[in-house]
Amino acid sequence: MNRILNTLRGLSVVLLAAVVLTSFTPAVFADSRPDLIIAVNKLPRALEPARKTGNVDVRVTYSIFDTLIRRDFASEEPGGGAKLVPHLAESWKRVDPKTLVVKLRKGVRFHNGDELTSDDIAFTFSPERMTGKNPTILNGKRYFGHLAKVVAVDKYTVRFVAKKPDLILEQRLASYASWIVSKRSWIEAAKKGKKAKKKKKKKPAAGAMAAKKKKKKKKKKAGGPKWMRVALKYLMRHPVGTGPLKFVEWKVGDYQKFVAFDDYWGGKPPFKSVTFKLVPEVSTRIAGLVNGEFDIIVNVPPDQLQVLERYKEKITVRSIVLNNSHVLVFNTKHPVLKDKRIRQALSLAINRPVLITALWQDRAYTPNGHQLKEFGPMYDPARKPPAYDPDKARALLKAAGYKGEPILYRAMADYYVHERAVAQIIQQMWKKVGVTVELEVVESFKQKRKKDVGVYSWSNTYRLPDPTGAISILWGPRSSIQKKHKFWKAPKEFNDLDRQIWGSGDMKERARKFKRLLDIFEEETPMTILYNPFETYAMRKGIEWNPYPLYFMDLRNYNLKITKKW
Repeated sequence: MNRILNTLRGLSVVLLAAVVLTSFTPAVFADSRPDLIIAVNKLPRALEPARKTGNVDVRVTYSIFDTLIRRDFASEEPGGGAKLVPHLAESWKRVDPKTLVVKLRKGVRFHNGDELTSDDIAFTFSPERMTGKNPTILNGKRYFGHLAKVVAVDKYTVRFVAKKPDLILEQRLASYASWIVSKRSWIEAAKKGKKAKKKKKKKPAAGAMAAKKKKKKKKKKAGGPKWMRVALKYLMRHPVGTGPLKFVEWKVGDYQKFVAFDDYWGGKPPFKSVTFKLVPEVSTRIAGLVNGEFDIIVNVPPDQLQVLERYKEKITVRSIVLNNSHVLVFNTKHPVLKDKRIRQALSLAINRPVLITALWQDRAYTPNGHQLKEFGPMYDPARKPPAYDPDKARALLKAAGYKGEPILYRAMADYYVHERAVAQIIQQMWKKVGVTVELEVVESFKQKRKKDVGVYSWSNTYRLPDPTGAISILWGPRSSIQKKHKFWKAPKEFNDLDRQIWGSGDMKERARKFKRLLDIFEEETPMTILYNPFETYAMRKGIEWNPYPLYFMDLRNYNLKITKKW
């Protein structure tokens, strides 16, 4: 009898425990990680990592996708980041100046559950996707068009072979356009994209059809197989990577939302979700941070640091000078600016120290040419930064026969910090040397780059600690400036030097050729550098996160920690 009673009591305790656990499990085991909201000035235009690589694009895609090798920005002084560490690759080995063998990390998962294999690497760098003569992603060719082949040796081994010696191939595999994609996600996206296209296809009214036919223009045929073009269109809004951010939703003109990818090979992310919220106005971003609506804000101008200082008990500020130059592009096909003496005069008439003091509180700087110290043996320390000489500017204008013809200058209001203010100040500087400038504020780069433009604002990111990831990508023979927009036709010697730098296996020879290339570039003056800006982010207390000298927002757990709940 006692044995039965004891058994019943034991069962009662077990049942009671089960009831208690059932009642309280949701509260006890609820995900306590925060839902982060990051207020940004612009949202990415696309989320396919090689298709769009602008400042606002890589800010987000950097944490959706991973590279084989990673630049360890935390290992260097601010502005550094040339040290390489394993990422999706656990190791790599040089076979010869043209060949690199990479061993993959095992057990890495994509957001769709697939394991990363060498087939995904070979597909990422395939001729059809971005390295061939006419690939699906033309932008990728600028970065990896020099590859001869990428071979899947076995499930976890990949061999990269360049057409010519490439002394910095390892750096390229840690930088722009090298983010790894899932082969199966592309195949599935082609099917989904095809279905979506059929659903949207409707027969237009007769009048609309006639109007459409009338306006129809012959377009250049896109590269790559048709199925890949369909897949690309779908994946630009439905990315699949291996990074800590897993895509959920995109509301155009409002936000892009991601959840934590808890199977991330690098460890469980410290957040539950991340939403990038479009907030163009600086004042609104700051107000939202102060009142707790936002957790991190970007693009804070230096003149607002005093405002943030008032809330230092609840806000942390992080700043860094970028490996990025704000520049002015000169349209060398413009009837006035086709004379390089006028382009040189415009550059000489800009007082950069005044801009840096007035707008950046002396926190920005003007580099000595289109280069950085991080270029190491390729850096030319003897080169001088752009000069300020208004008298020489006037003399060049006179020699060129300039008669006050108007030059159209286009800028955007909120893409770069101080972009409109800079344009207004430079307009007055040019007026002082006798140049007539018509300033037009527009809403997009497409509007900026209309063919009638004379000058427009842009920025040049130094994507690699090497000129082939900077001036070459942005101004070389494969650049959009020369190939697509055609604002500058470089001298043959410039383009030949660029190709030789890419293919040389001698670093000293590369440095000599780069020095000559810069000489030609500065003489031609298809652009002028203003400064490398001082970028400021602000976040609520309890968030520990550090910015990089590139626009990447790294949200992996080694760079982002949540130390306080709110």
